[in-house]
Amino acid sequence: MSSSASAEDQQFLALLTSRGFLSREQAQKVLDGSNEHGLESCLKTVSGFSEAEIEYLRQTRAMREPRIPGYTIERLLGKGGTAEVYAAKRNKDFERVALKILRPDLSRDKVAANQFVKEAKLLQELDVPQVVNGMRVFRFMHTLILEMERIAGATLLDWLDQGRKFSEAEALDIVCEVAVALEGMREHGVIHRDLKPGNIMLDRDFTVRLIDLGFAGEGNSGGHGEGTTMGTAAYLAPEQAKGQNDLDGRADIYSLGVTLYQLVLGELPFVASDDKELLRMQVLDSLKGAAMKSGKVSPMVHYFLEKMMAKDRDVRYASAAELIEDLEAHLGD
Repeated sequence: MSSSASAEDQQFLALLTSRGFLSREQAQKVLDGSNEHGLESCLKTVSGFSEAEIEYLRQTRAMREPRIPGYTIERLLGKGGTAEVYAAKRNKDFERVALKILRPDLSRDKVAANQFVKEAKLLQELDVPQVVNGMRVFRFMHTLILEMERIAGATLLDWLDQGRKFSEAEALDIVCEVAVALEGMREHGVIHRDLKPGNIMLDRDFTVRLIDLGFAGEGNSGGHGEGTTMGTAAYLAPEQAKGQNDLDGRADIYSLGVTLYQLVLGELPFVASDDKELLRMQVLDSLKGAAMKSGKVSPMVHYFLEKMMAKDRDVRYASAAELIEDLEAHLGD
């Protein structure tokens, strides 16, 4: 792969590729043509970027250090498989916000881009205090950006990764607050479909907020039909793992049960080397008897785990409201 492109230019192309601005095939075309036409000219032809856009991408290291007009970027808050979230300040009124930037390659995928815009609209329209507010969604540098309310605190996953231990009382309080959020979403005809510790934020007052509604919707809408799955394998309800289209709030109840299990036991109920095996376990395997019967959880928590994570969804709580009622009855004892 000989080319007259300098080492710096080749590193720039590699960065554009890794960040999703170019496919590997596009990067190779730029390299192949750079000897005769020059890298900048080839990059403009292959990618469609203007000279100003190419210069912007060089200066920001392919948006690893983004500069968004109208905002002052402060720091990276989090990075997932589809997007990065930055702490920012609006220049016009100094309001502190969060900017969720979709991966550029995904912004060119119609399904992924539509899902991102759908999440933005949900966050703008939902009037649920326990769900982060969305302000606006806009396009910049060939990708999509969602401006959201910025919440001080950390996700449950952050706390768990730092070795934070949650008492049963704390864990059940968190579950109850999340259930309140789920019930509020249900009243708007929406289920979460990807509930997990990484999507649950605890603010400074230990108040719960849901921060990611990327898969939220009705039933299995937005998926690719019967037999496909949406969400994160380790937390999926059996009916989600099987790709059923008739999902309802009971799928979120199961995922919340997995989260409760992880909070009180410090581990996941099912662990496998790949998602396919995890999905099989969600459908067929029962909760580990050793962990459940070892005395690490009280009979009360054992009861909630068994009911929330029942394989048969008809055995689970029929709604988040029913779960809240049962939690309050037990916690009030």
